[in-house]
Amino acid sequence: MHKEEEKDKTRPESLPHDLITEILTRLPVKSLTRFRSVSTRFNSTILHPSFSKSHYHRSTTATTVAGASTTLVLSFINRFNSERTIFSVTIPSNHTKSLPNPTRILTIPGFKHPFVSQPLNGLICFNLGCMCVCNPSTRKFIKLPWTKPEFNSQSPACTSHRTNAFGYDMVSNAHKVLDTWITCYESEIIMEHRVFTIGSGSDTWRRIMGGLAYLPFNESVCISGQIYFRAFRSLIASESPVMAAFDVHREEFRFFEMGDDVIFNSEESVLMEHDGCLTIVDHQGFANGVDSGLLMWILVDEKDGKWVKKRVEIPAIYSEINDRRRYLYTGTTLSGEMIFAEKSLVSPFFVLFYDIKKNEVKKVEICGLTDFEFKFGHVLMNVTSVNEHVESIMSLS
Repeated sequence: MHKEEEKDKTRPESLPHDLITEILTRLPVKSLTRFRSVSTRFNSTILHPSFSKSHYHRSTTATTVAGASTTLVLSFINRFNSERTIFSVTIPSNHTKSLPNPTRILTIPGFKHPFVSQPLNGLICFNLGCMCVCNPSTRKFIKLPWTKPEFNSQSPACTSHRTNAFGYDMVSNAHKVLDTWITCYESEIIMEHRVFTIGSGSDTWRRIMGGLAYLPFNESVCISGQIYFRAFRSLIASESPVMAAFDVHREEFRFFEMGDDVIFNSEESVLMEHDGCLTIVDHQGFANGVDSGLLMWILVDEKDGKWVKKRVEIPAIYSEINDRRRYLYTGTTLSGEMIFAEKSLVSPFFVLFYDIKKNEVKKVEICGLTDFEFKFGHVLMNVTSVNEHVESIMSLS
């Protein structure tokens, strides 16, 4: 036997590409970012939409298992220079009251606006004057083109305002930003809808024609490819609002009644997903501390407009969560816990996790936020969102 043949036998066989891909889906985003430079094939594999989807699914599964840590993404906005700063902090499963210092991910300059979307597959959408979509895991963000209403009237009675929403199309595996300009002219409501698809290769908004006029609440939640929000159908003040739904794939609107018993006050109630269902949560009693419970309306059958009312009593030992002057509902975890956070950046900074099913509250202090040197001082920073975050390698281009 020749030496060359012996050498060939000792050479390890290369792993099948499918096995390599499976191994890569188990790695953190930080490692995947480095491995993109290994080869052209590695780079194309990691950036492929199917790989991003598989990696996110595995990351989500790892997050929801018992004993897993929880990662939060916190967003603050500076009232003076409008910069938005994003932090992340990991809470161990056996967390104590205090946590290590958070990690500063990035600071994005822009126009001050309170809109922050729920995380969808690891991506977050902001309104910075222009819309901005960010992937905190890769520390990348893109700013979308500016929009403005096409309808223009010189009449002082003409007013325009803008609402935004962020959705995920499960059919085409695409994230979309919905941009709506509402112009009220005399007794008429003029709607202008535009949609931007992330990663489509196009850098322009698409105009969505047709649909009924409405005045949307400044809220939205995306559940199973549908963006939900409440809205008034006319300028009549006495008219009750309806629930609106935007199908992210079909890019069509529909409306359905909420029923006389369903609360609709936008100041005292919020939309959220609970057990996969659209849910309205009212914590009106939190304003005065008299009521110690939550009222929930769960949409169990959209076709028939069936809502189920549920009352959740909060034990007296968790009464701190009732202080709406201090705490703000900011989102939910993957396990369905409601997240309440301090309304402004203070020291100490606390986040409360309320488990609706177990009727328990966990209070966690996040240390070190006020140690960062902000341009105008940390006292000028206001919290705008706190959400659970799952790592995603998804590309924004």
